Amino acid sequence: MDLTDKKIVVVGLGQTGIAVANFCSGRGAKVTISDGKAEEKLQSQIAQLDDSALDLGGHTTELFCNADLIVMSPGVPELDATRAARDVGVEVIAEIELAYRFLHPGATLIAITGTNGKSTTTALTGSLCEASGRPTFCGGNLGNHPMIDAVSHEANCESGLIVVEVAGFMLETCTSFSPKIAACLNITPDHLDRYGTLEVYASMKTRVYQWLGEADHAIANACDARTIEGATLSPATVHLFDSTQDASPALGASIDHDKQELLIAIDGQVEHYPISDLPIIGNHNMENAMAAYLCARLAGVAPSAIRQGARAFTPQKHRMELVADAQGIQYFDDSKGTNVAAVAASLKGFPRKLVLIAGGVDKGGSYDDMFTVLSEVATGLILLGEAAPIIQKAAEEFDVSYPVQVVANMSDAVARAREIAQEGQAVVLSPACSSYDMYPNFAERGMDFRRVVAALNSN
Repeated sequence: MDLTDKKIVVVGLGQTGIAVANFCSGRGAKVTISDGKAEEKLQSQIAQLDDSALDLGGHTTELFCNADLIVMSPGVPELDATRAARDVGVEVIAEIELAYRFLHPGATLIAITGTNGKSTTTALTGSLCEASGRPTFCGGNLGNHPMIDAVSHEANCESGLIVVEVAGFMLETCTSFSPKIAACLNITPDHLDRYGTLEVYASMKTRVYQWLGEADHAIANACDARTIEGATLSPATVHLFDSTQDASPALGASIDHDKQELLIAIDGQVEHYPISDLPIIGNHNMENAMAAYLCARLAGVAPSAIRQGARAFTPQKHRMELVADAQGIQYFDDSKGTNVAAVAASLKGFPRKLVLIAGGVDKGGSYDDMFTVLSEVATGLILLGEAAPIIQKAAEEFDVSYPVQVVANMSDAVARAREIAQEGQAVVLSPACSSYDMYPNFAERGMDFRRVVAALNSN
């Protein structure tokens, strides 16, 4: 794909937008980067641009309509300007679509999506692949490495392994994105404020399978009909993972609960992997691990490297991370729990009674699944942010038996939670909401929780 002298508009001046703009300008394109924020709020981002014109404080329709190509950053919604550009024949694509077009045909692209667990699964898959000794890139909608960075990475070669987390937002504007191995972990209500219905949301997630070929592999959750439907609509070979007690060992991946082993079925053989190799716990994380093991094995990573990579894996921050143990109370940062299903999955079977801190920006949908799990483990619920009154009302309708309190900020939330929690119990930040009412992202929310916890327990 030749970008020389192409007029390219990059939408969104975040980390991905900056990387795309510099990538395109470095290949001779005439780049304009467009963002709705005013210039004075984007000075640090502007300083990172190599050679791009700016369209700030809004999105100029004429600019978009005169472009040769428009590249969308993750999370940027459809705009009036992009609709107008499409109407006159301008191609609008995602950053991952652009990156895909520049990948070496011999590289093995592994794409992982789903509502919950995709970051852990992607990072674990990356660790397993790295242990193989083959050049490995791990990024996408994960950490600080957008997929466009893979183009200049050593993994963009005949033997390379490129592992990326992809979101529905990204898949919306793909037109040919075709990994060799695609996994959709689960689909539960999320981002309904953007998509309106679960069916529309699911259709975006399962686009990860849409362009697979007969030689490719589709990985799906045996307990999630929507992921199976999406996988089976493609001509790829389908592999299922199942964490239930009665799952067949001949399935793609399952668990021997008695022997505490993950079972991976490859080429008619069943391989056994000790769960003790993994530094992550919980049934939801075993599902993440099964998907990761399947991804790596289907990419040709040897069983010995799988075990080595699992033992070397470092869990990511803000995913049920123990950050303090003071006066008999444990504090867990699960700020990445940004939807109801994620919170329900992480708290199901929690080994201690707990006080939950939740709230932020409501995404639409019911909180009943969260309350069902909380009925088994909660001694209190502390709410903050825009969603606090919504969750409080839902708690009243569910008729919860534990105290529910609304607070103004994280300091008050942790203080109230510590007052309720007793020795041997836990305080867990798992918000079930996005962070954008009070914090720029879930990581900053998690760091604030950790700072408050540290300060409170130093007194």
